[in-house]
Amino acid sequence: MKLATLPLPYLGLALGLLTSCGRDEAPAPAAEATYTRSVTYLDTASPSRLDSTFKSPVLKPFAWRRGTNFTIFLEPTTDRETVAFGLVRANLPANLVGTYTLKTKLDATKDADFSYRINTPNSPGYASLYDKTIYTPMGSLTITAYDATHQVVSGRFTVELTNVSDPFGPVYQSIKRRCNLALQGTFTNAPIKDIE
Repeated sequence: MKLATLPLPYLGLALGLLTSCGRDEAPAPAAEATYTRSVTYLDTASPSRLDSTFKSPVLKPFAWRRGTNFTIFLEPTTDRETVAFGLVRANLPANLVGTYTLKTKLDATKDADFSYRINTPNSPGYASLYDKTIYTPMGSLTITAYDATHQVVSGRFTVELTNVSDPFGPVYQSIKRRCNLALQGTFTNAPIKDIE
């Protein structure tokens, strides 16, 4: 029996065509995020300030499309806290890109709901929640890019809350220290998931 052979240049071309035929699209780019939390106390007790920075891979950004809502989350995997921004899908452009101001208890006509939840240290099951129901968050969320092919979104945010209760104060404390709370960060290629 006689076997047919191909010259080496043609063999390489044939192998390249075979491997490219079954190749899927490039995988989605890796998600990355960072944010800084600053707590500045309004009294003279110590400590006067607490700063923390969270970065990937400890920090996970992601987004949900659920019904009429589009929500972006940032969650550190080692600390039990969540930063979230909620938008109404009907109010968003097709490419999602834009700057969205934060709603407050006095002005619900703005663009985005904001919430920050942090579990109270040494008190399992209790959490401090900072949103427009009690406080007046100031700042914005900016979506800088949306990749429809890979279903990922990128952006940045800044949030300030003034004269709020201490997120690290014990639950049983009747009068907590007052502070200013500031959050700022960026997220890149946060995966979007459709939630039924």
